[in-house]
Amino acid sequence: MNELTAIVARRHAAAEEVALRAALQRFVEGRLRDRDEGEDIVQETYVRLYDYRRTRGVADVGAFCFAVARNLVFDHFRRRRAMPEAAELAEDIACPLPRAEEVLDYRQRVEILVAALKVMPPLRREVFLRRRLDGVACAIIAADLEMSLAAVEKHCTRAVADLRAALERRGLPAGAAR
Repeated sequence: MNELTAIVARRHAAAEEVALRAALQRFVEGRLRDRDEGEDIVQETYVRLYDYRRTRGVADVGAFCFAVARNLVFDHFRRRRAMPEAAELAEDIACPLPRAEEVLDYRQRVEILVAALKVMPPLRREVFLRRRLDGVACAIIAADLEMSLAAVEKHCTRAVADLRAALERRGLPAGAAR
């Protein structure tokens, strides 16, 4: 008879477990109005029950589970209030950062241009860097280097031609990156 009593007790405990889970589910879903979130909270309740039982006993499992579920629902609403209202993010929003291929292309171009600048005649390089990178006016460059305005413009034109030729020698278009 002992075996029969044990089987009946296990079945009764399993039925109580199913009833408790259904009651918890109704309790949580009634507050959240979201079935998926409710299932997550019920699952988290059982995880916490399991963790708690590893170190201590629980006199009333039902009361413990409802208290934990209530606290998890409160935490859920607190997190929602703390979050700024944000629009749903679409999956197809483009990343503002360049793609990896573009980054590699830019780096390759920079290396080619730096190498071309290094072999450029020093006066041409200085005029070009002052004009294009520093944004110094042609008249100021001409006055600083004691040369004519036409000479400054010609140095800039030749420097650009040298840089384009360096890119084209490596098989890259001289315009913007691909």
